[in-house]
Amino acid sequence: MKAVAIILAAGEARRMAHPKALIEHEGGRSFLQSLASTFGKAGCALLGVIGKDAEAVREQHPALMLVESPRWQDGPMASIKAGLEVALEEGADVVLLHPVDMPAVRASTLKALLKAMGEADEALRPEFEGAPGYPVMLSRGLAEQLMGSSVAQLDAALQGVKVRRVSVKDPGVVVNINTPETYERLFGMQPRLAPPPKRRAKKAGQAALPIPPSGMELSAAPEE
Repeated sequence: MKAVAIILAAGEARRMAHPKALIEHEGGRSFLQSLASTFGKAGCALLGVIGKDAEAVREQHPALMLVESPRWQDGPMASIKAGLEVALEEGADVVLLHPVDMPAVRASTLKALLKAMGEADEALRPEFEGAPGYPVMLSRGLAEQLMGSSVAQLDAALQGVKVRRVSVKDPGVVVNINTPETYERLFGMQPRLAPPPKRRAKKAGQAALPIPPSGMELSAAPEE
């Protein structure tokens, strides 16, 4: 079963003042690079969908597969469709939709979710303490169905789909780091850009930034 993670990183991120894909998460890695590592450990191929600041994101992540959403300003579904088109062309059996501003999800959680989904033709979503989280997982059949949706938001597109929730003990599935205030509460500083790729190796040995606590910024619809 081929699983492809689609990381949604095309939005403008007005509140953060920096492109979210480029903000430092831990060890000198950006949000996007941290997610690439986590999903890779879970056995997923990774596809980043970019839009605003696409050139800067490509420059900072030369090793990642990135696709540009030409209509990113039309809302999240435009970017989701851009990612789904490529993922399906790549032969994905399962796609995982995940916002770039939720980099704290654990690889062990992703592995458990993939195991729970198996080969069923369904949609699956993790929940933490009753709150729905990410990634949203779709079988190939449902991913193809989503391509035909005419709405702008993912939750609206899933209205006619039965989504099975799986309870997890990972707060990372619901924590959105999508405001400067949240970032400062978690990391003790204002949002800052991750260093260029050539400098990341020097910071790799530094201690990781703290894992977000339970109850912080719970939201089912993070800003793209």
